[in-house]
Amino acid sequence: MSTHLAVFKSQKSVDNILRGEKTVEIRFSQTRHVPYQGVKRGDVVMLKSAHGLIVGQVEIENVLFYDNLSPEMIANLRREHGKDSALPDDYWQKKSKARYATLIFLRNPERFIMPLKSPKKDRRPWAEIKIK
Repeated sequence: MSTHLAVFKSQKSVDNILRGEKTVEIRFSQTRHVPYQGVKRGDVVMLKSAHGLIVGQVEIENVLFYDNLSPEMIANLRREHGKDSALPDDYWQKKSKARYATLIFLRNPERFIMPLKSPKKDRRPWAEIKIK
């Protein structure tokens, strides 16, 4: 099992996961970079907004990877997982030309009593981290 840190642009996405309203996290990209091919079932994902502390965690129930995406494939992903991913319309429009996608199915969200400081200092939106 690995531990990852997912950084979200808004606290709303983090809160939606922790309330169980967002059960699928989708990360699109033009190139192969984490979480693409870097996460697996049973891994733990720590959650934080871009300017906040780590406020909770969630477990990966399942993960799917897609490559050589077309706009039609992205539209299909939206139809199948749009509601569970709770992503706004403009996100889907911005990612309509992505080449890779990682669909992460989430379970067992847990909000921390005391938020944690992030060990990550760079601007990457996803990273594997070591917990001491």
